[in-house]
Order: sequence, then C-alpha cells, then structure tokens
Amino acid sequence: MPIIRGPEQLAVFRNSWDGGKVLELLRQHGGRLRINWSVGVGKSHNIDQVIEAAIASKHYDLVISLSPTRQIIEERDWVRAPPTGVRVVNLKPRPADDCGPDLDLSWQYYERNNLGALGRMELCNQCLHSSKCSWPRQFGKSLQGVKVIFGTQAHLERSPYFLDQLSQWSGAERVLVVIDEANFILKPFKRSISQKSLKIFVDILQKMTPQQDGKNHNRWVYLSELLLEVNTEDLRSYDWKFPLMPSSWKLRIQQLGHQDHSTSFYYPVYDLIHFGRAPLESRERALNGDILFSSIPEISMDFILYSGSSNHDFAKYRLGVDLASPFDEYRFEHPKTAWFNIASRLGARKYFKKNSPQILDFFAGLVAKRLIEGKRPLLIAKKHFVPFCAREMESRLRKQRLNVRVLTSDWTAGLINDRQVVPLIHYGIIGINLFEDFDCAYCLTGYYINEDTLNGVLQDLLGSDHQIPLKISTDGRPCRRKAGVLNLADQAYDIHFLAQCALEQQEMGTVLQAIGRVRPYTKPREVITFQCTEHPDHEYTREFITLQEARDYFGIQSQRSAKSASTGSQVQGLKRQGLTQKAVAEQMQVSLRTVKRHWNQNHSGGHDSL
Repeated sequence: MPIIRGPEQLAVFRNSWDGGKVLELLRQHGGRLRINWSVGVGKSHNIDQVIEAAIASKHYDLVISLSPTRQIIEERDWVRAPPTGVRVVNLKPRPADDCGPDLDLSWQYYERNNLGALGRMELCNQCLHSSKCSWPRQFGKSLQGVKVIFGTQAHLERSPYFLDQLSQWSGAERVLVVIDEANFILKPFKRSISQKSLKIFVDILQKMTPQQDGKNHNRWVYLSELLLEVNTEDLRSYDWKFPLMPSSWKLRIQQLGHQDHSTSFYYPVYDLIHFGRAPLESRERALNGDILFSSIPEISMDFILYSGSSNHDFAKYRLGVDLASPFDEYRFEHPKTAWFNIASRLGARKYFKKNSPQILDFFAGLVAKRLIEGKRPLLIAKKHFVPFCAREMESRLRKQRLNVRVLTSDWTAGLINDRQVVPLIHYGIIGINLFEDFDCAYCLTGYYINEDTLNGVLQDLLGSDHQIPLKISTDGRPCRRKAGVLNLADQAYDIHFLAQCALEQQEMGTVLQAIGRVRPYTKPREVITFQCTEHPDHEYTREFITLQEARDYFGIQSQRSAKSASTGSQVQGLKRQGLTQKAVAEQMQVSLRTVKRHWNQNHSGGHDSL
C-alpha cells in the first residue's frame, strides 16, 4: 500500500500526476475515472491542470467542469483569468440583486412553477438592466464554439440531460466532464407530477390550436389525458415517449396556463419528458393520484470524478457506471497529525441536548487550553445545533476568562486572523478554504442519518412495491454503525451490501469533508471526531469509548470536578490557618459533611498540558 507521508513525499506525488498524466490515465481506463485524493492533496490544482491539458492537447472540443458551490467555481484558474484565444463560460445564477425586490419576488414564483421561458420574456423585458444582462442569453446558441464551461452541480440535479444539452448547444463532439466532489449523487433522484398540475395542463392543451406540429401536439394531449387514469402497471410501459416540440409551443403553454390559472399553474413539460425516460421500475401512482418516478443524471461522455470522501461502490451504483479507481490503495498522512475519536452515542441528535453540559464542558476546557498555547481550533457541529453550541461554548469560554467570540457565519480573512474569534461550522459545508492554517478541528456533535434518508438515496430508483425494508443499528464496543436489510431473508440482495456503503458515504464522508477544512492529511493537526464509525483510510491515533476517557486523556476537568477541587482548596487553605471544621463550614457556608469530605484530601488542581 503506497503511503504518502509528509511535505516532501507529497510534493513528489503532485509533480508525478499533472494534467497530462491524468488524461493519459483516463484514456487507459476507457474514459471513466475516479480520483479519491484526500482533502489538501492537490485536487483543485489538478482539476485546473486537467482542464488546461485537455484543451491544449485538442483531444477534446469541450470541457465541462461541475462543482458543488459557486465559491469553488470562482477559485478556478480559468475563471479568474481566462486564457487568450480560448472561449470560457461561467454559468451564473439569476442576478437577483439586479432584478430588484419586486421583480425578484415575481421571479421566485416563476422559478417555483417551472416558467423560466415566460419569465425571461415578461420579467426581463421590464428590467432596467436587460440590455446589459447576459444571464437570459447564456444558454442555447450563445454557447456555440465554447471550449470550457463552468457550472454548479445544481444544473444536473434539475435537468438530468443537462450535459447533453450543453454539448449540443456548443456543437462539440468530444466532451470531457470534470466533477468536483459527488454531492449530487447524495440527492434523491425521485420526482413527482401532481394530479392537480396534470389536470390543469391537460385543460390548457385541449384549448390550444397548434399552428404547427399538430400531430405531435395531439400526441401530447393523448398521453397526458391517459396519465390521469392509468394505474402503476400501465405506467411501467415503454410507450410513454413524449415527442419534442418547438420553443414557441412551450412558451404558448406557459402563457395560457399563467393567464388562466395564475399561481395554480405549474409547467410539467420537462417532468413529463423525464418521466418518459425514467426507469420502468421507478414509476408508480401514489395513493393521492400523483405520478412518481426517478430521473437519473446522464453522463454519456468521458468524465473524471474527483472526491476524497466518496465510496467507490456507492458512486458506481448511483452513477450507473463503473469508475476506474487507480488510487484506491494510496494513503495520505501527515506524521504529526493526531486523530482521536469519541465512539459514543452522546453525540447523536437524540442524546446530545441532555448531555450537552458535560460534552461542551469538555470541549470548552480543551479549546481554552489550546488557545492559551497559541493554537487555533475550528469547531464543527450538526447544523441544527450550531446556534445552541455557539452560545454555550462562548459562555463557557468567557467563564474561563477568555474574551472569545464563537462565530458561525460571515467569515472573512480579517475575522479569521483575529485570535479572539473561534469559528464554528456545520457538517455539509464544502469549498471554504479559510481554515487551512488552523491547528485543531473538534466535532462537538456527531453526524448521523436515519433509515428514511438512507432509503432516499438507495431505493429511490424503485417503486414502493419493489423496496426492501432497511435498518440502521448502533452497537459494539467501541460503538459502530451498521446498515443493512431488516429481514435476514433479504440479505442475498445487493441492497444489503450497498446499505453500508451508502451509510458510510453519507455519515463519515460528510464528517471528513468538514474536517478537511484544516488539511489534516497534509499538515500537522489535532482532530477529534465524535462518531460511532471507523476511519475509512487509517486507524485512529486513539479512540475513546466514553467522554470521561477523553477527559482523562486530555486532562480536562468537568464542572463538577472543578467545583469540588475549588471547594477542597478553600477547605485546605482555611485548615492551614488553624480553623476548626465547624468554623470552616460556617465561613464557607457549606455543610460540615462537605468540609469533612475534603479535610484530609490533597487538591493540587494541576493538569499536565499536551
């Protein structure tokens, strides 16, 4: 097993795998590649190199780079400084601030109801910035001849055939897709078409007099009317293919629907097209009459998936294609990183709140110790608990005479450099690189999912009649999370194995993404996770079964112990002054029994630092 340890070995590794070498690897593996380098190894820099090499070699006509967030896109080399002679497009969201509050409010309704074409015609024409705004025209013919397109994965989540559309609009034949992290495969692929919206849609179609494509229009009417009546068995037929229609037809439907039904009208054309292409076993009619189906993102061209936290088998299952993973055996470590784990259920949402006094006492004590040593800790918690944890941690740190602010948002370089600021981020955050120089990452809570969430990304490709009940259990010593089928008779199905893969991806994968903000694999860091899970890449430096074990190891007193030590110190001090036990009890206003308990004890109150 190749282990890359320390900055020297890391530099050699990075130089060995430039953009050209990665593209060569892609060709060797048939155009499907997964690069699972840990956070901090050089994933982002390598993406820039691959994009440049792909265009320079002229092996590809178009490169499409999809990232989870806009912030990550803005860090790409060719977004910040596009090269001369290469046309680069950065697909941007609607500029809501330029629209103004009134138009923005209208746009939000249009977007919710899938009325984009109508909005661009009616709302953009009212906008004072329309002549200078490129957003309404960034798709379609304007992409002809483009060499590189940057966008968020949200496009692929909304439209599973988005990549094919970009390819067609640009006129490219040889396309490379570069995907930074696999967040979109963690989103359920299940969609629905409500009975109400379908009835209104049929009403609009019946009123229309098509100016062209009358045969195809009638086909839309026939299929849509039929969808109102048929059962699940009929939905699972190959005959639900909706013909393509011109843009003028689509715009006319949106106009009539909005005119006749106002906010009650939802434009279902794209959903119906996706339904016609959906896996047959995913289609069903719900009890309320709605139509349910799954829409799987389509990646038909060469692509590279960069992800240090994705599970190989789960990614293969969700994408529907196998990915070569030549770096699976590689491990990235920094010899001076210490990674601890508290394998206790106390960090789970169900137990955290009532146990938060002892949990946050421990972390506040450790944070205080590290701050005094001149180190910078980053705190991490489940999003639901972030405000609570911020208040409680700040209160505890100030009781220890540390004038510290626990900051949960609006981070800037200036604020981060302030030693009196302790940042608290939530699980799921990605692409923020402000904390690369922090020394510690402490998870105040665990991060866990339930069976419904697990089922949502594991069996969303199936109708309810084909789904197998799943369960998640937490047991053992140390505690471990296990997922699989509920009934022993179902263990032969692939879903039993994939359940554990999905659980690890959604839980520990999310934790590793958050921890990765401090770069523990490439810089010396102190990490404490709070998970009933093994680390997927290496053994923990030390694992604690209970919070008390962690408290003892780090030399952190509980509030109760600290109070007891303080009481004992006061008793010993008054004893040395010659006071009797009774006099000490009266002066301290405590019981005689309390004084007797501390009378012959030695309270040093000291603890060794790490």
